Amino acid sequence: MGCVQDSIRVISPADGALLAELPDAGAAGAEEAVGRARAAAPRWAALPLSGRAEALRRFRDAVLDAPQVVETLIRESGKPRHEAEGTDVLYLCELIRFAISAARRALRPETRRPFLFMLKRTRLLRRPLGVVGVIGPWNFPILNNAADCVFPLIAGNTVVLKPSEVTPLTSLALAEIWRRAGNDPDVFQVVVGRGETGSALVDRVDGVMFTGSVATGRKVAEQAGRRLIPCVTELGGKSPLLVLAGADLERAAEAAAWSSFLHSGQACVRTERIYVEEAVAERFEAMLAERVKALRQRAPSLDAAAAQDLGSVTFARQLEVAERQLRDAVEKGARVLTGGRRAGREGLFFEPTVLAGADHSMEVMREETFGPMVPVMRVKDAEEALALANQSHLGLNATVFGPERRARALAERLESGLVIVNDVMVNYLVVEAPMGGWKASGLGVRHGWEGIRQWTKGTAITEAWPPLAPLDRFLSRRLAFPYDPKVLRLIRRATRLLYGRGWKRKLGPMP
Repeated sequence: MGCVQDSIRVISPADGALLAELPDAGAAGAEEAVGRARAAAPRWAALPLSGRAEALRRFRDAVLDAPQVVETLIRESGKPRHEAEGTDVLYLCELIRFAISAARRALRPETRRPFLFMLKRTRLLRRPLGVVGVIGPWNFPILNNAADCVFPLIAGNTVVLKPSEVTPLTSLALAEIWRRAGNDPDVFQVVVGRGETGSALVDRVDGVMFTGSVATGRKVAEQAGRRLIPCVTELGGKSPLLVLAGADLERAAEAAAWSSFLHSGQACVRTERIYVEEAVAERFEAMLAERVKALRQRAPSLDAAAAQDLGSVTFARQLEVAERQLRDAVEKGARVLTGGRRAGREGLFFEPTVLAGADHSMEVMREETFGPMVPVMRVKDAEEALALANQSHLGLNATVFGPERRARALAERLESGLVIVNDVMVNYLVVEAPMGGWKASGLGVRHGWEGIRQWTKGTAITEAWPPLAPLDRFLSRRLAFPYDPKVLRLIRRATRLLYGRGWKRKLGPMP
């Protein structure tokens, strides 16, 4: 596809084995794919919604019947099979279910009656943007790559997906499954490449969805802004977990362990920092350390019965980030309760690490780690925890554990697009509600009707209400040239009557 540039080597993070070597599509490959997608766009948009829904059902069923997708995902990401199936595949299926069930109401034409021009009606129509580009991250090749194509597709757009060059194999497998399911291969395409490919994609599509770092997200948004095309981004997260006195500490510690180390800490909504009230801090820290020490970390297995909780880190750079933040924290007084070093000689393994005695002078409390490490900071009360949690430049997800009324009240004051009370992360799968980041965590939303509608452009058609069309024409002509002072007098009286207290006042003379 296009000009072959330097090849992309896909490496297993668990053992360093070469999984594949792929050509970089480059700008030419992106242009070619968008050209085919643009040619296919009219016929895909012309399909009735039921036809697009059936294509997505076929795709979903084919994914469930293709064990090689999960196996590929495990090999190139290093995550446990439990997460590959129980997070990525489950999420894709749930999102397709919601898209099919919600699209009819989200996309159907609406009729609204104007207040001022009561003899007219306005019909609202929604049309697809055309071609949508999706640029995905390396950590969730199904959940954040293929799944991000679902809403644009159901809305009638064709999609070109550029997965991360670190984990492209799952996306390529899914594109092949889409084709084998009997769907038009030009409607959903995958191009593999580095930054040049992604940049070329943004320069040619009619809307873009990007998931990744804040730094790259800014570049994508700026590029989209120059073209004035819609841009949706989900960027970094530094998600806080607040533990209040009176919380169920057993449950809080159990939840903190899972939410901190899901996919070895490489999840945007995972717990990145913990604030715990002083009165319960010592007990909570001990409970959390005990649970994390018991986690089973090993190379991913294709065996569904394998005893494994953590796999490897997917991206080598995240090991360097974790080690740098660990050194900084320890030098400034943090204590390692468990973990704190690379594990094994082969592969990208880092022990799940819990730090106590953390504070905001440490990078680990301020900047995204995106790896298997979580810091715990003691606070005097909930107000201090809230203030510190809200100091972040990011605002994607947050968690509060505590007595229900206190926890709910605190949750409503957190500066975050997602908040969950007395549980962790499952709110990401509440696809009925729109999810969007605050601050530097993103633009636009995923999920909800809003997540579908943002991939359309609206047209508002105003016309006379048919039974009253003659009267509407008569009144409309009185508003146009030549202006009549009598009509202006009527407009003045109506304006005061409708919007002010003019009916109580004597109207001044006409100028």
